[in-house]
Amino acid sequence: RQLLFAMWASGAVMIEPMSGGSGIPEVKCFLNGIDLPRILRVKTGLCKVLGVIGSVSGGLPVGKEGPMVHSGAVVSAICSQGTVRDDKTKRDYVACGAASGVCTAFSAPIGGILFSLEEGASY
Repeated sequence: RQLLFAMWASGAVMIEPMSGGSGIPEVKCFLNGIDLPRILRVKTGLCKVLGVIGSVSGGLPVGKEGPMVHSGAVVSAICSQGTVRDDKTKRDYVACGAASGVCTAFSAPIGGILFSLEEGASY
């Protein structure tokens, strides 16, 4: 049964390769001004969530903290899609989403705020 979950997780990464890994370096790159393709799309977020479910259920030695930061950034980017027109405001939304992922993953609201301030001040 664990092999089935591991295959499920690898299938999610095969569908969207940008969903592999923790996601924190990609989000930090985006917040620092580097536009990575497909990093904040719905397909990437869905494959990230399904991959984490499969890998944690399969007993693979992965953490769920990094993908929660990436998932928070994807959700905030989706929320800002229709209303935000300039790039700086979109980065602010993504920083808030990443901060909410930090808050959720570590149960540390002040840590999420500090993460957001650190990343927001860098670009």
